[in-house]
Amino acid sequence: MATKGSTIPERIARWKVMSAGLKPLLGEMPHLAAMHSELEKVTLQSEELDARSEALKAESREVNRTREELAKAGDDLRLRLAAALQNAYGFRSEKLLEFGVPPRRARGKDRKPRARPPAAPPPSPGVTPPPAGAGQPAATPPVTAQPVPTAEPERSS
Repeated sequence: MATKGSTIPERIARWKVMSAGLKPLLGEMPHLAAMHSELEKVTLQSEELDARSEALKAESREVNRTREELAKAGDDLRLRLAAALQNAYGFRSEKLLEFGVPPRRARGKDRKPRARPPAAPPPSPGVTPPPAGAGQPAATPPVTAQPVPTAEPERSS
């Protein structure tokens, strides 16, 4: 068998194998001639529709690409016009609303106070705070190089 898949191109390939294999045998089996010609017509129509489908997919991709380019150009023009209107009327002007541009609003006071990190709790009475540097390893005195005595070999006389 040519292929085992179930996609339309694979099915068409199986139809072509059947049609090509059956064609030389039609003289011996004339009762299959009508179905063979019908299979060839179905195969031809399916291939034409596949080609048309691919052409439409390509056209659709092109249309979507053009739409995306136009959308970018439109957004750019709108932003440029909004900037020109803000320049003409001012950034806070209510007149900007007529063009769909929100005016800048003055920032108001905070309605609730901002949370601040809690301060360190005061020391309890009667407890002495640890000395500065507590909790850190004790410093070791620097090591200085001292001469190493060498042993001289004893000489026997």
